[in-house]
Amino acid sequence: MFEIKGYTKEYYIGYKLVAKEILETTTREKFGYGGREIETLKEDIKYKKQIIKKGTEVYTEVSPICGRLIGSQKEKFQILANSRNKF
Repeated sequence: MFEIKGYTKEYYIGYKLVAKEILETTTREKFGYGGREIETLKEDIKYKKQIIKKGTEVYTEVSPICGRLIGSQKEKFQILANSRNKF
């Protein structure tokens, strides 16, 4: 449906976002909150002015970075028409 340009991997301690990085590929099948995993950092991560030390347990969440809509012009209009809420 959408062209995938890459993935973002976000690191959380508790519910606070502490770092993120861009990935080319991923091995995860579930994305977003439902695909959260607990990892122990194998190396220090620097994000903005903050350094997270290795050995810290963090939750990681991977999400796709979507690009343009794939398909013919007719298919694109059909997808957009079906995505709107009907009141």
